[in-house]
Amino acid sequence: MESKSTSVDQPSLMTEQSLITVRDVMTADPASVAASETVVTASEVIRQHNLSGLPVAEGGRIVGLVTPLQLLRQPPYRKVSEVMTGGITPASPDYSLLQAHALLGNQHIDLLPVVEEGRLVGQISLAAILRAIGQQTDPLTGLPWSTALRAWAGVSLGRGHEVAILFIDMDNFRTVNKALGHAVGDEILRSMAALLGKFVDVSTDLLCRYGGDEFAIATTRSAEEARALAQRIRENAMLSVEIGGETRSVTSSVGFAGGRRIEGRVPAHVAATVEDLLTLASRASTAAKEAAESAARRGSWPEDDRTSGVAEARLRLLDVKVHAEPTRCTATVRVSIGAQEGTGSASGQISGRGVSFLVADATLQAITEALGEQYVYTVEELTEVPFETDRLVVAVLRNSSEPQQRYVGGAHAADLPHAVSKAILDALNRVLARALADLLRRNTAR
Repeated sequence: MESKSTSVDQPSLMTEQSLITVRDVMTADPASVAASETVVTASEVIRQHNLSGLPVAEGGRIVGLVTPLQLLRQPPYRKVSEVMTGGITPASPDYSLLQAHALLGNQHIDLLPVVEEGRLVGQISLAAILRAIGQQTDPLTGLPWSTALRAWAGVSLGRGHEVAILFIDMDNFRTVNKALGHAVGDEILRSMAALLGKFVDVSTDLLCRYGGDEFAIATTRSAEEARALAQRIRENAMLSVEIGGETRSVTSSVGFAGGRRIEGRVPAHVAATVEDLLTLASRASTAAKEAAESAARRGSWPEDDRTSGVAEARLRLLDVKVHAEPTRCTATVRVSIGAQEGTGSASGQISGRGVSFLVADATLQAITEALGEQYVYTVEELTEVPFETDRLVVAVLRNSSEPQQRYVGGAHAADLPHAVSKAILDALNRVLARALADLLRRNTAR
């Protein structure tokens, strides 16, 4: 495995100013409501202050959060404690925005009270966090990138905390991508990110996606506690997949470094220390992957006909043809899933950009023929976006069953018809990964 160390010439990422905190973004001195107050009182406070949510207090302690939606159509005399979301863990003003983002996600809420020394000092919304974070997060997993981890770890070291790094490298991920396709691989990465998120405590840890199938955690836990965390991840961070008719586990190798030094550090050495810890943790994960236990795990994934012979589980575009006559236009599309093909055709008295919808209809017919009558979708929107010399299309689809859902995909191609078909396939390949893999296995077994 190639080295994962990177250049240390990134001082701007290691300064305290580079790490935006909750205090920098929060709304200070927010309104609140007592748990014993009524729905009508809470509604009036929200209306007066134009709030998206209201912290609920009891005896000076934050006990919950109430939103306009929770108050809607409730009897005006009902108590706030009966409709609120209870058990809310508030943020500290010294949390980084990435920690606050994780705290919101873990609690499935869009607004966080901010508490300092037991006193409510502010609140911060998901929208405000996302605006401030910008491009620091990975769109696939929702986790921050490693630049944020470097900044967080650097600031923690600068404040006198000792930092340890856990480096998590997924085992056999490339085999999954090869056997089941990138759509399934993306789903596994998202699932692993969510699973790892359950092991971390945002008050002491920062989880990031390092790149590819690798994740990293920076933590201010003691060395003993950090090692215990690494062991829990090593034993429990695994996902089941079916390949070639067999159920196997995607496991993880974990490397650990840091958490032992107790004397102060020279500020100028902080950036280099973070890079050293990342490099050491990465090397430790490589050593763990090569250890006997990991070798045994890899040995249960032989590269034989059961895996290497399985076709990629995703819809593929075979052909798009548009035949234009003086008063009529016909679009024909062919798609495939493994050896199974489907063909769709659509005609109409349209021209210009309207041809895109004929191509879309033909593509959806081809998909239904290839997958079966239960896979019926309609086009809600097609948008062409300027993109260098290619044609870039964003497609919005919805399913025909209940509950209805919307699917979004995008693709570019040299011509508009191919871009339309590819965008539709992109939208469905993302959400049908498991269903396509199951269908492909059934077809292969026949």
